[in-house]
Amino acid sequence: MYKLNRKVTTIGVTLLFSGSLLLFGCSSGPDEAQLKQLQTLKDEVTQLEKEIKEIEGKKVELDRIIAEKNAKLQKCNADQQIVKQRLAK
Repeated sequence: MYKLNRKVTTIGVTLLFSGSLLLFGCSSGPDEAQLKQLQTLKDEVTQLEKEIKEIEGKKVELDRIIAEKNAKLQKCNADQQIVKQRLAK
């Protein structure tokens, strides 16, 4: 998760840097290669954001499953204690 956020941040900084070069560069405007590179970076950021959302969704589902398993484990432990108490009598 941290690596994915770091990638998005890195790409964002790259986009800002590229954008500043476009705004403050010596030429009167960006050339075709720069525009293509900028669009490629924007597409990559969009794709990484989608991946982050998917991974976060999977994390939520796994957290739910873990909570269910923990609840079952606690119930089993409680049942085990009851059985031990009844056997001890």
